Amino acid sequence: ESEPVRQAVLWRNEPDDEAEVRGDFLELCRQYWQLEVWTNETIKIKLPIIDDYTDRFHYPQVEEMAVNARRAMGLGDRPGQSLHTILEEVYGVKTFHMDLGEMGVAACAVSAEFGRAILLNSKCARWRRNHDLAHELFHILTWERFGHTDGTIVPTEQEEKYATCFAGNLLLPSDIVRPAIDKTTDEKGDISFDELDRISREFDISLVSLIWRMHFLYRWDSDKTTEYVSQAEAFVRSAQRKKGAEPSLLPERYRSLAIKALRNGEISLGRFAKFMKISRSEADKYIAQGGAEYGTIATVTA
Repeated sequence: ESEPVRQAVLWRNEPDDEAEVRGDFLELCRQYWQLEVWTNETIKIKLPIIDDYTDRFHYPQVEEMAVNARRAMGLGDRPGQSLHTILEEVYGVKTFHMDLGEMGVAACAVSAEFGRAILLNSKCARWRRNHDLAHELFHILTWERFGHTDGTIVPTEQEEKYATCFAGNLLLPSDIVRPAIDKTTDEKGDISFDELDRISREFDISLVSLIWRMHFLYRWDSDKTTEYVSQAEAFVRSAQRKKGAEPSLLPERYRSLAIKALRNGEISLGRFAKFMKISRSEADKYIAQGGAEYGTIATVTA
């Protein structure tokens, strides 16, 4: 009697081919969920509830959320190095990478059917993807607060500012990054771009992201920060920092579940090939290279 509710996807910088990309993204999410069910590998641990603010919600609360998320999720002192793995393997957040063209294009979804999912741009460098992952995590954690329901959603400017604030505080915790900067400054309090670039690599984020974090930590005026950002961008171009390997479309956990489902007889060869986006002849190799012959390992000795 009524139209089914279309699964909501929250976009940042929506691409021109949004409908096609959204369809592919949601199909992958549902396939991932099916693999979890078929292999009895659904993850029961939920993301921590850290958005429990009933009254005022502004930047101080967003910063507090980032601190609480880092502690509750066990992300350590340098969350950029562990965020993706913990979201995927511990909390079951489905993360895919596609060629989305322009930098800054990313998306996320929260579904009663398949859970939580994030779409990142495979063309971005790893440290940029780290920022985008943390940015999208904020949207997932505050999905209900901002009333994201059905269809394609474009966040408000304020929501985006909150997400950027959350990402900066999560990836560059003030109690860790500020001492790392201060101990490297000279007697006049100055620090070179070489040292700042080293620190940004240590936290696995971009140099520009570090400059913006310093803007808030050291309370610089906007003109000074704009100048430093410009210098940082020029430094990065001259340093030619390597982007790292481009990630594959399918997460490692997704691929592992698909192989397990095939070898356990829970999925046909044809469907396995479709889920893995390979040919049937390539799919045959996964059966021939079965893992049963490796046996088991005893963790308790007599």
